[in-house]
Amino acid sequence: MELNPFIAALRTDRGPQRQAQTAMDAARTAWRAEPGGEQLAEELYRYGKGAPLEMCPLLEAMFTEVGEAERLIALLVRHYCAALKANPIGHPPFRHGFDGAAGTLLLARSGRVQLMIQAREPGRLDHRTYTFSDASRFDAVLAGEGQARIVRARPAGGTAVQFDREALSLRGGERIALDSASETLVVDSVERRLVVLRLMRSAAEPEPGREYDAQSGALLSQSAGTIATSRQEMIVALLGRMGRSDAAPEMAWLATGEGDRSLRWQALRECLALDSAEGFAALGNMARAANDPLAANAGALRAQLLENYPEFAELGATGCRA
Repeated sequence: MELNPFIAALRTDRGPQRQAQTAMDAARTAWRAEPGGEQLAEELYRYGKGAPLEMCPLLEAMFTEVGEAERLIALLVRHYCAALKANPIGHPPFRHGFDGAAGTLLLARSGRVQLMIQAREPGRLDHRTYTFSDASRFDAVLAGEGQARIVRARPAGGTAVQFDREALSLRGGERIALDSASETLVVDSVERRLVVLRLMRSAAEPEPGREYDAQSGALLSQSAGTIATSRQEMIVALLGRMGRSDAAPEMAWLATGEGDRSLRWQALRECLALDSAEGFAALGNMARAANDPLAANAGALRAQLLENYPEFAELGATGCRA
């Protein structure tokens, strides 16, 4: 493999790399020093703490009017492009990703709020599922052209939903507000690279994210509403795969306590697999808790287990605390 001599030299001399990162930090400082830069940071902090958008005048102007978002992002581009031109190996201090069709740049994160830029490449997109999350979302289209739909979900009995769809054209200057718990923006095609500035704020206690089949409306999967809950789910699953039966009492406590329903159900499943008596006891307690949103599911699962595995009845009559 051929290695550029300049890149190879960085192995022994880190000076140019440190210089490049200093230039990136200077670009960020210069951007924040522009009119509105510090105000944006302050309002993101307040909005992330739960303040209404109306109490954050700069953010409100960026996502309800044309001009302010374009101005601030143009300044960001100017400062960072100048820094990158002078320091090609510089790395802008933003989390980013690109999957070949769309790129995302996380500009800021504060509390429950994220400010990001997303760019979609030209082409058609096929959507077999729709995803909803417990968050509020504002989009400011900065540039490009595309065709999209706002998909709204409404209950259809059980866990399924029905969809209503509203077609719209996306162009620079478009402003969109969504309640992501029941609305999502689906981009069907992009004629010119579509660049969107997005402001998202998760709920204070978010419900799990949900993915539905686009045709039938059937619920396909759920995911934790917060990173902390997702981490707990991974720990619970890992303990289950490790066969740690000594963790069953803690899982039973987690399953019958308060908190994220997805995490509680995951803990119950793993508890049943690790220690059937402990898990069946927790299942019975959950099924009898009238105010528990999982009571109906727990009751149905308990009945199913008793029907398919009669030995659970003996557990309930003797050693089970259910």
